[in-house]
Amino acid sequence: MHVLVRLYLRTAFAFLALGLLGGLWLEYRLTTGGVVSHGMIVAHVHVLLVGFLLMMILGTAFWLFPRSGRGQPIGPYPGLVALAYALLTAGTALRAATEFLDLVLTAPAWGWVRLAASAGQAAGIVAGIVALWGRVRGAAQPKAAL
Repeated sequence: MHVLVRLYLRTAFAFLALGLLGGLWLEYRLTTGGVVSHGMIVAHVHVLLVGFLLMMILGTAFWLFPRSGRGQPIGPYPGLVALAYALLTAGTALRAATEFLDLVLTAPAWGWVRLAASAGQAAGIVAGIVALWGRVRGAAQPKAAL
């Protein structure tokens, strides 16, 4: 398994742990009458769906479509795979933090930070799909002679 694949999968598990802890904290707040904002729920969903699920899907796809031998690059665009990881991880972490703390981070500038984090997530997803596309598409098959 390529080192980047392991990084995707381990990061996915880290986001899963954060999502579970965040969900327990939100449930505690609801049970004790605390305030739960819309941003906190958005952060919880993003950590689980983008952070865990999408990172797990991309990591598994880079591992399986098609499998590389030991020491071989992780497809035709290894730099793009790393860029997708960096953008997706940083974008998701920053977006979750700014959404979760939306009751504290009230300055208008934080909205722009959240927008930049969202753009980072989107760019990471696009980069991941582009990097994966060549591995899934495969080479053209020659037509059989009639």
